[in-house]
Formats: sequence, C-alpha cells, structure tokens
Amino acid sequence: MAGFLGDKQTNLVHHLAKMTKECKVVDVKLKDRQYFTPDTLENAKGLNFSPCLWCNVD
Repeated sequence: MAGFLGDKQTNLVHHLAKMTKECKVVDVKLKDRQYFTPDTLENAKGLNFSPCLWCNVD
C-alpha cells in the first residue's frame, strides 16, 4: 500500500496511514490521484505538493 497520495486538483499530499475525518482524501477522484516513487513526503514536496494539514501532522 502506498504511504502518500497526491491530489493533482489541489496539489495536496495526504498521508494514508494518518487520515482523519477532516481530511478530504476520500474525495480525491481517480483521475486526480498521484502516487510517488520513492513514496516519501520529501519527494511529494519536491514535485510541488503541499502537505495536507489534517493528515500530515506529526
């Protein structure tokens, strides 16, 4: 399973293991999904994705 999922519509990256009810990751359409290789937050940020404020909080 992937650890991070990007939303190409909003340019947000979601942490799939830390989803919360406030996070809108369930609303990401199939055509807007972006997976990352390597599957890291740093890689997603390097591709101009911003962390979701709800699921990327440590």
